Amino acid sequence: MEYKHLFFDLDDTFWDVRTNQETAQRELFAAFGLGDRYPDFDSYYEIFREINQRLWTEYRDGIVDRETLRNQRFVRLLESAGIHDERMAMDMSNEYLRISPTCNTLMPHSLEVLEYLKTKGHSMSLITNGFNEVQFLKVEHAGLKPFFDRITTSEFAGIGKPNPGIFEYAMRKAGVGPDECIMIGDDVYTDIYGASTVGMPSVFVNFRGIEHDQHPRHEIRDLRALKEIF
Repeated sequence: MEYKHLFFDLDDTFWDVRTNQETAQRELFAAFGLGDRYPDFDSYYEIFREINQRLWTEYRDGIVDRETLRNQRFVRLLESAGIHDERMAMDMSNEYLRISPTCNTLMPHSLEVLEYLKTKGHSMSLITNGFNEVQFLKVEHAGLKPFFDRITTSEFAGIGKPNPGIFEYAMRKAGVGPDECIMIGDDVYTDIYGASTVGMPSVFVNFRGIEHDQHPRHEIRDLRALKEIF
């Protein structure tokens, strides 16, 4: 089937969150002298990942706002080491937001597949939960900007995936209906379930082979499989 527009998720579909996040956190760990407050970097990083994931889930569900997410993750991280210093937490937050988007490791075969799809003449956009200044920098530094017509963030749309509002917003901007486009992403809830709420078909990029109860039009384990679909 020919689609007028391909919508893609960004984080962990193309931009390698774990690798880039760890790179940025290693810089923070050293710059803020936290080696004497945690057994090792891995212990520190695992605590950050748990706190960060919990807050992102709460942000997605409307429980906390943007500023709470951005700042509380470092307040709570430092508190885990017995450090109660909001100024330090704010400084770490600012540094993390400066460093993280400049990290540019991509999931395997990302550029190869995007170059192929662009050569085939596909119109493509991103739909991503995240803050404008961070997501746009990620796209720029990772060399992804030339491939996409536009970037729809949850901040632009005023609502995040899986809420149908963000998909409707993105379709309006692209001038397509749900039967003329398809969503490609790695998150079975935000991307695949989210697309289904507006009747949009999807491709589940199931890198880890997880079990699920959704019904994407296609399911793949490797981005290169997109060349066979499109």
